[in-house]
Amino acid sequence: MKIPAKVEYAYKAILELSLRYGKNGPVQLSTISEAQGIPKKFLIQLLLRLKNANIVNSARGIAGGYYLTRPPSQISLADVIRAIDETIIEPPREARRAKASDADKLLGRIWADAAKETARRLEERTFDQLAAQIGAEQFTYQI
Repeated sequence: MKIPAKVEYAYKAILELSLRYGKNGPVQLSTISEAQGIPKKFLIQLLLRLKNANIVNSARGIAGGYYLTRPPSQISLADVIRAIDETIIEPPREARRAKASDADKLLGRIWADAAKETARRLEERTFDQLAAQIGAEQFTYQI
């Protein structure tokens, strides 16, 4: 499965807000951008979509920034993906061709089952789990 950059950046932004949830109020755009390597211009657009989906909200002013509208335990990966690009986890439509072969129908059912399973797994993964996993694991890279 190929994940678009906009979905990856949205996931990173929500993960950053989850890691900071309940600490020091709203998180400034520049803090999220720098911590996760997301271009500010792109991040503004993503946060607007996430705001429209009621996943984040914003506060104005010097101490302003962005914050989650609910605890990370109530936000799933599927929520974020749907806010940014719902077609990724949407089951494919069945072939409507008049002369769809049995092979076409079978393949359509297989893809639909795979999409449903993917969506189910993404619904199960919440941002409190992901934030805890980040805190518990040491990520090392060897070249």
